Amino acid sequence: MKTKAITAAQIATLAKRLSASPIEPATSAKKAGDNLARLLAEGICTDRGALDFAPIMTADTFDQAKAWLTFELDHGNTEPAGEPIPTVAKQPKAPTTPAFGKRQAILDQVQTGALPSAPDFSKPTQARLRTKLAQIVTLAEAGDIAALQAFEINPVPSSPKAMARNRNLCVIAITARAQVAA
Repeated sequence: MKTKAITAAQIATLAKRLSASPIEPATSAKKAGDNLARLLAEGICTDRGALDFAPIMTADTFDQAKAWLTFELDHGNTEPAGEPIPTVAKQPKAPTTPAFGKRQAILDQVQTGALPSAPDFSKPTQARLRTKLAQIVTLAEAGDIAALQAFEINPVPSSPKAMARNRNLCVIAITARAQVAA
């Protein structure tokens, strides 16, 4: 079934439902559509008017467009146009103590000079990384910051990320020890 596009006169008829003042007839469907879009934005709200404009203009028949407009006017917007939606004033929250997680607790411990515990690499998939982790632990216990920083780790997979995090924490701990000793 082939349908005709909505004409300028039909669009003007729809626009009359949105305006209390008389509307001048438009010479083209584009001008009538622009006028309808403006009236929808004023009558419903700017955001919703733009959303509701497309289904009205792309309706297969004038009756469908009229039904869509009627539905939107009856059920779409319960607030009068131009009035802001009332918001509930938020009560200021009482200041709370900062929440610390496991990582923050570990970082606080490391900043006092204590070496972090090594990550658990007991799973079979981590077997290839155990020797590198043992080297990091040995360098950390020896206090060799330069060797730790030069130790190359590709921190893309999750296990090497854990090794890199442990190495960086060891560097922080050794640096903190050096500052306390100085």
